[in-house]
Amino acid sequence: MARRPKTQTPAGPYPSARDLPSVAELLEQIRGMKALTRVIGRDQRAKVIEIERQVHELAENVDRFYSLLGPRHWIFHDQLNAEKVSALIGLDPDGAEQAFIEIYQDHDALRFMIMPLRRFPAMHSRMDLIEKARIDYQDGRFYSTVLVLLTVMDGFVNELEVERRRGLHARAADELQAWDSVVGHHLGLAHAHTTFMKTVSKTSSDPVFELHRNGIIHGTLLNYDNVVVATKAWNRLFAVADWAASIEKQKVEPKADPTWGEIFGQVAANARAKTALEAWQPSAIDADDPAFEHEDVCRRAVAYLEAWVAKNYGAMASLISPQLGEETPRKTAGMVREACEMHSLIGFSPKRAAFEAPAVCEIDVDLTFDSGVEPGRMRWIRETSDRSIATPDVDGEWYLYLWGPVGNA
Repeated sequence: MARRPKTQTPAGPYPSARDLPSVAELLEQIRGMKALTRVIGRDQRAKVIEIERQVHELAENVDRFYSLLGPRHWIFHDQLNAEKVSALIGLDPDGAEQAFIEIYQDHDALRFMIMPLRRFPAMHSRMDLIEKARIDYQDGRFYSTVLVLLTVMDGFVNELEVERRRGLHARAADELQAWDSVVGHHLGLAHAHTTFMKTVSKTSSDPVFELHRNGIIHGTLLNYDNVVVATKAWNRLFAVADWAASIEKQKVEPKADPTWGEIFGQVAANARAKTALEAWQPSAIDADDPAFEHEDVCRRAVAYLEAWVAKNYGAMASLISPQLGEETPRKTAGMVREACEMHSLIGFSPKRAAFEAPAVCEIDVDLTFDSGVEPGRMRWIRETSDRSIATPDVDGEWYLYLWGPVGNA
């Protein structure tokens, strides 16, 4: 039941995540549903109360995160795994900061956070630089990661308003107040931007642990080659993307209020999804198991690899998540060709399919190239028609998310 709040409200700073317009309106709707279930639909009351608890818990976790790490200029953004963040908010600030950095150092997790950036045309054109920064970060070249991501952020923000081009470095903190977004918290993006803009005119070799764009770019802060600053660069990149998304969202006309029937339908759907998720268990299938070829995701993986052998880049592109593709199938096929044509696949041998989450399957495969056999791993995500993650109780289709030659399949 995602929709824009019906009333126009100013952008942040928001004292609490509960003050976000969408959260405040959702809680208002829940209060109405609770009152209604005293009279009718009493069998739904427990489910409504559970949804209310979950909303309050998520909002509280956002607030606790900011109380803990906001003073260190870390930002809660939409691409973060809520469970991983929830696990660190009971730690002391040093321990929480280290645990937060480890979220980004999970290579697969960082790849997943990067993927949605493609939806912005101005970010899509910079994906090659972002990928280089990801590799540098993975390999410990933190100075390079910082410099590249600073240029990406500046360029991206510069293209948001074509009629009035200004990079991130030219924006005042109050311009970065995000509407109806967790980065709009009073300890969020605008608060952290004060360090970004801080002028440093005197050269210093002292260790730096803040994303001081001015001093870094202008060469007065010399000792920023560390994982903290590099991770803050990633954290800021995703926060800036959320801010850009909030600008888009604020321009969308609000939808009409849902009927009570629609609300109860959503409550029932949530209950079905929860039941299905609780019943789901991780599993794995070896390729020599007859059940392997009956799994839809395994069939799609084989189809992708067969297309790669045949150099049918259009067929390969059709199996990649539309969220990762270009604006047309032809351009997506060109993107696949560019990534794979230098790696001519001769043959392949699937090994194992591991269902790690209700909508996530990783398939291990041996890839045969002219140079020999290389191991590969394909990560597939099950999506609904509206591109959201498909829970086990709804229809969905498997799409390839992590793809390409050697190492990721």
